[in-house]
Amino acid sequence: MSNFLYPIFLKLEELSLLIIGGGNIALEKLESVLANSPGARIKLVALEISDQVKELKKNYPNLTLHERSFTDNDFNSADLAIVAVNDIFIAEQIRDRAHQNNTLVNIADKPDLCDFYLGSIVRKGNLKIAVSTNGKSPTVAKRLREILTETIPDEEMDGLLDNMQNIRNQLKGDFTYKVKELNRLTTQYLGEKGDQPEKKLEMEKLISITKTVQRRANIYLGIIGVLTLIVVLVLIIYQFNLSGDIQSFLSKDGHIFYWMLLAGFLAEIVAGSMGMGYGVICTTILLLLNVPPPVVSASIHSAESFTSAAGSISHYKLGNVNKKMVLALFPVAAVGAFTGAFALSHFGEHYAHIVKPVIAFYTLYLGINILKNAFKGKNKKSGNSRQKKTTNLRILGLAGGFIDSFAGGGWGPLVTGTLIKEGRTPRYVVGSSTVAKFLLTVVSALTFIFTIGIHHWNIVLGLLLGGVFTAPFSAMFASRLPAKKMFAVVGVVVIVMSLITIVKSLT
Repeated sequence: MSNFLYPIFLKLEELSLLIIGGGNIALEKLESVLANSPGARIKLVALEISDQVKELKKNYPNLTLHERSFTDNDFNSADLAIVAVNDIFIAEQIRDRAHQNNTLVNIADKPDLCDFYLGSIVRKGNLKIAVSTNGKSPTVAKRLREILTETIPDEEMDGLLDNMQNIRNQLKGDFTYKVKELNRLTTQYLGEKGDQPEKKLEMEKLISITKTVQRRANIYLGIIGVLTLIVVLVLIIYQFNLSGDIQSFLSKDGHIFYWMLLAGFLAEIVAGSMGMGYGVICTTILLLLNVPPPVVSASIHSAESFTSAAGSISHYKLGNVNKKMVLALFPVAAVGAFTGAFALSHFGEHYAHIVKPVIAFYTLYLGINILKNAFKGKNKKSGNSRQKKTTNLRILGLAGGFIDSFAGGGWGPLVTGTLIKEGRTPRYVVGSSTVAKFLLTVVSALTFIFTIGIHHWNIVLGLLLGGVFTAPFSAMFASRLPAKKMFAVVGVVVIVMSLITIVKSLT
């Protein structure tokens, strides 16, 4: 134990308080005192008194203001004193004079010179809790106050205190008996020993059933939404006689739209269960179908602009986003994405025979890494298992943005995987990486639109619809499909398709 302070609640309205100082610090202390003891007799002395302090005087007649320098006589009627001045030497002199008059002193922001501390107060009706950090960190005390204020119920706590007071007044017997009886009643009320195992099991079952029902309801709602969308589309097609145009659109480029539906479907299942792999799957399928590399990356990033937006919003609402990490990753990732998209759009068509195998070799590398994850056992924890955070976020973001934009994917395995391996908190890594990924995806998609134009909507729409139709079922698939087998299957598929693309490109 290092904190030897003894907490005492003062009846401040029966004491006299002297405050020396009239600036912002004095205002903060004054507001704290008046909020907890509005009837306290307070005398404030300062050469200059701020307008905000003078404004308080209108609502608190028990507050007297003296715009002058303090004298030793000011301590004669003071039981306690708060010194709120910016000069440490003046504060020490005031403290010495106060001690000569047997007055206890609190000096703002100087815990070593204080005789008492002003605690961070939690107020819930008749309940008050004072939080002390031994003067080391008022910020932590304030944060704890906020947490306790949010956690403790208002009306329920006031009712409990009133009931306990009535019971205490009615109890008869000696002090020991009363304490024992009150302890028993509060124990039962707070549920420390009152909850039986059967009740806990019933509650756990109820929670489990509620989660199952909610999960199924989300799936059904998703299905209803998809069916509603289909019905609306059918009505639009019928009303405007668009069937001929749609058939022409679907048969374009050798019916590639249907392949893209399948690619989007498979990629969404993989991404939903593994947290990465969307770009890798889509890139390998598109390269296998002889789609030009610029169109591959442009199509994937256009579709991902929509799918990654939903994930970013969810992570932000859940508090999984570290804003500093996003600000470190995104600007350089955007530069990398722009550079990669610009380079691919200008050299991808003319040098497709070079770019295509390069990208295929990269997806082969990613496929091998995915396959490794399937057979990688859990590392045993050791004292030095947590690696140091040595990676430069800006260099990592720049490389990740360029590779993702140029190769059509790879942000997740490179950036997210690297940061998690370093020992950073996974939830913040995934959340922050997802937000940065969404922003760079938008940059990449816009770059492609302005460089190669919009002539790949059949591919984008196929990928997007395939993912949308799969989304309601992705959570269900993720919970039922074994993760290791999924890694193995995806890894093998990516490796095989990459090898086929390499062979076709080099022959």
